[in-house]
Amino acid sequence: MGIFELMEKTNNNEVMFFEESSVGLKAIIAVHNTVLGPALATSRLYNYKSELEAVEDALKLAYYNTYRSALLKRNFGGGSIVLYGDPKKVKSEMYFRTLGIFLNKLYGKIFMSKGPGIDYVDLLDVKRESNYLLGLSERAIANADKEIISTAKGMIWGMKAAIKETMDKPNLEGLTIVIQGIGEIGFNLVQGLLIEKANVIITDLIYDKIKVIQDKVPNIKVVKPQDIYKEKCDIFCSCAVNGLINENTANQLNCKILTGSVNQICETEEVYPILKTKGILYVPGFLINAGEIIQFSKELDNFSYRGIDEQLNDIYYVTLNILKMAKSQNKAPDKVAFEMAKNYVDNVAAIKMLK
Repeated sequence: MGIFELMEKTNNNEVMFFEESSVGLKAIIAVHNTVLGPALATSRLYNYKSELEAVEDALKLAYYNTYRSALLKRNFGGGSIVLYGDPKKVKSEMYFRTLGIFLNKLYGKIFMSKGPGIDYVDLLDVKRESNYLLGLSERAIANADKEIISTAKGMIWGMKAAIKETMDKPNLEGLTIVIQGIGEIGFNLVQGLLIEKANVIITDLIYDKIKVIQDKVPNIKVVKPQDIYKEKCDIFCSCAVNGLINENTANQLNCKILTGSVNQICETEEVYPILKTKGILYVPGFLINAGEIIQFSKELDNFSYRGIDEQLNDIYYVTLNILKMAKSQNKAPDKVAFEMAKNYVDNVAAIKMLK
């Protein structure tokens, strides 16, 4: 599939390429839609197998960001910044300062945030040249290792909505929750779930990530990655990479609810009938992983951490509403969510034509 076919498939308006060989920068910037506001860019630096794979990832990220914002009715469009390269080889001050110069050429159409392979130090280098950044408040940096990030807090609200719908239970206390993948979000999610008094089971391909949690919670249950799908639990939460739930792994699941931090939890829609047969409620990742969008919208509007925490429960009400609609309409929750988000974007576009 070529680039234009990928753009048509994801309905992206623009994809831009920036390259500066002197610093090793290869950047792909996708803009899906800016009807609701400037594009909030999920960013990542990754050594993709091919340029086409990097482009496809950029387009999908931008696509999901539009609809994540629309579901929460926040004034952000959807965008992405994908940096193609080996983080161990290309990262430098000049690399990120060059990216900042490229960002300025878009005049605020897109705002960059932190992501996989890109940390606060890197963003501060971008900031030397550009102000089109989010998530760089002094408090955010100072408390990076102390506070549970907004994405994880929002996911917990989403899980509570799923539990309310399936068990009519108001909280996660005493429930067993599997976390597959202990990256930044998975790590934060474990901490938040322990505060909620849930029983947590973890797995990851990299033992060092598990050890960090074991040092804090010595008795936490750890399962080998290949065996995690069979673990009996209330919620199976995939926080690793997209598409790990395929027809094979879905048949192994022993949970009541499937969700995650990744946008595309299931490899294909062919998995949905398997989940339905097994009585597993599927809660799409893009429906509950949008806590950062709430944080960044507050950051643009008189930043207040208290305000963020108060508004994160929007994810609970949006998720619960979509799950109820999906049940009544006999549709997959992601179908209902996309329809609702698209209608909202279309309605906003229509009234903006009145100006």
